[in-house]
Amino acid sequence: MVKQNKSLKVGVKSAKQVSSDFTKAWKRAEKGISPTKPVNRLHFADALTLFKYLSPKRLELLQYLREAGPLSIRKLATALNRDYKNVHTDTKDLIYIGLILQTKENLLSVPWDVIVSELPLLAKAK
Repeated sequence: MVKQNKSLKVGVKSAKQVSSDFTKAWKRAEKGISPTKPVNRLHFADALTLFKYLSPKRLELLQYLREAGPLSIRKLATALNRDYKNVHTDTKDLIYIGLILQTKENLLSVPWDVIVSELPLLAKAK
């Protein structure tokens, strides 16, 4: 059996654009048209917010945690040679937006193999 990559698409979209995408998907479902493949998505209102959540330090944290497997915040901070408080803040923010999962035993893991980024360079009509 081949392991399927779990990917997450992140990008910048307005609430209006996200709402429009949802409406289109809803109408397709009402017609009985199912998506060919489920897509996991996470959209931010603007690029500044996206980069706040996906800073270089946080990307490093995500990569390490994905490779190492479930870890506590303390073990993660030690492995990354970072201050516990900063790692705690980063992981709580990443849990909040769904990039990190936390077990009942407070172990952290990353369910994604790849994060694909979509950044529009042209302003879209509002």
